[in-house]
Amino acid sequence: MKIFSKLFLLLTVLSFASFISCSDEEGEGGKAKISGIIYKVVDGGDIAKSGDDYRFVRDTVIASDVDVYLIYGGDENDVYDDKTKTSHNGKFEFDYLRAGDYSLFVYNDNDSYEMRNVHCDKSGTSNVDPIYILDGKNSGKCGIVGDVEILYAAASEDYVPAVAIRVYLRPVGQMSVSDTRTDDNGNYYFSRLEPETEYVVWVEYEERKNGVIVAASQNVKTGKSGEIVKSDLLQAKVY
Repeated sequence: MKIFSKLFLLLTVLSFASFISCSDEEGEGGKAKISGIIYKVVDGGDIAKSGDDYRFVRDTVIASDVDVYLIYGGDENDVYDDKTKTSHNGKFEFDYLRAGDYSLFVYNDNDSYEMRNVHCDKSGTSNVDPIYILDGKNSGKCGIVGDVEILYAAASEDYVPAVAIRVYLRPVGQMSVSDTRTDDNGNYYFSRLEPETEYVVWVEYEERKNGVIVAASQNVKTGKSGEIVKSDLLQAKVY
């Protein structure tokens, strides 16, 4: 009987020690809180020109009803321990946490994610800096822009901005073709392109005398995500 009592006492002590140890780890069961706010940077691919500078037209709005994932222990991986959604005003909270280190992340529209690390004391609120996530078909993409001039050989010897001329684009080694038209100043814009990828850009015109189609083309390589590359001037002729 004494042996049983000692064994029972030992198991009780070990269980209690295990409970105390577990309760010191990150997770639920405490008095701390993590809170923050999330914004969406909406990018559909529209490009604006100001002088010689080009930029994507983006709009920043409140990110409501967005999943926010929390990792206990601060390990930076995709395996999460808890999640919540932002409210109508883009705010989120994780309540009743124990002291320790945590990581939280939110997905961008292109399946990458934004992550923040945060430390919680035994009680109180730990506020996370605002998180901006990318949203829209141009998220994580690039752009190519340029100018087209045209020479109407029968009327003049000078090149002029090519208005409403169709410009074509395709990735090198592929058959898929995109096209657009130049604006009133002979500018063209392509967005939603893959980063660090080589493309062919060209315009076509007809040599009426010979009845053949001639292309003025060049290869352009996009930069990193979010960058806009300006190509060299394209010049076309009409005989």
